[in-house]
Amino acid sequence: MPPDAPGFARAQEQIALEARKNGYQAVCDADLERFRITFEPARKTMASLPFAPVDLSGTPFASFKELGAMTERSNGLRSRLYRGYRMPDGHALTLFEHDMSVDGVNAWREPADEPERINGLPARLVVMQTPEGAAISHLSWTERRRAYELWIDANVTNSPLRDQLFALAASLPLSRPGCPNEVPLEPVRLGANGLPELAPPPLTLPADGMGEASAAMKRPCK
Repeated sequence: MPPDAPGFARAQEQIALEARKNGYQAVCDADLERFRITFEPARKTMASLPFAPVDLSGTPFASFKELGAMTERSNGLRSRLYRGYRMPDGHALTLFEHDMSVDGVNAWREPADEPERINGLPARLVVMQTPEGAAISHLSWTERRRAYELWIDANVTNSPLRDQLFALAASLPLSRPGCPNEVPLEPVRLGANGLPELAPPPLTLPADGMGEASAAMKRPCK
C-alpha cells in the first residue's frame, strides 16, 4: 500500500501492533523475494564502480565466505551495490550500499521509525517471518550520503544473532563519497499530509515499503 493511499496509516499501525506482540512481522514468502539476490563474481561485478565501496578487509566480513556481488542503477548510474557472504554457522548475510552522492538521491525516514543506533546513527531493525519459518532480519541506516542495509536469513529476535548483526554493522569504516564536491541538497520538508516534499522530484517512490521515501534528482557530480 503506498503511503498516500487511504488506510495506509491504519495498516501500518496494525503491522506495528503484530510485530510488538510476536517479535516479528508475519509475512508471506513473496515478501521475502526482494532479499534473495542473485550474485555474480565480485571482482568483475564491482569493476569501474563510480564510488568506492567500504573496505571490509579489517572487519569480521573478511572471515566470511564471499558469495559474490550485484549492482543496480539509480538515476542511470551504478550507485547501488549488494555483497553476499556465508557465515561460519551457515547463515547468509547481505550488505547493501547506496552512494547517494553519485546519483543525486535524497532520502527521508520518520525519526520515530529509527529507534536503534549504529555508531550513534539512527537505525531500524525489521524482522520478518513466514508461517513456514523462513525469516529475514533487516537492519538499515544512513551514514552521511551512504545508505546501508544489512540482512540475515534468520529471525534474530531473542537470539545472539541480534547482537552479532549490530556488531557487524558497527564494524564498517566511514564511507568516502563518490561525488565529494556534490551540490548541497535542499533540506527535506514535510508537507501538509505529513509526507516529505523532496524537490525537485522527477521520480519519487518508496524505497523499500518500510516508510522510506526517496527522490532522484538530475544533478551533475562536480
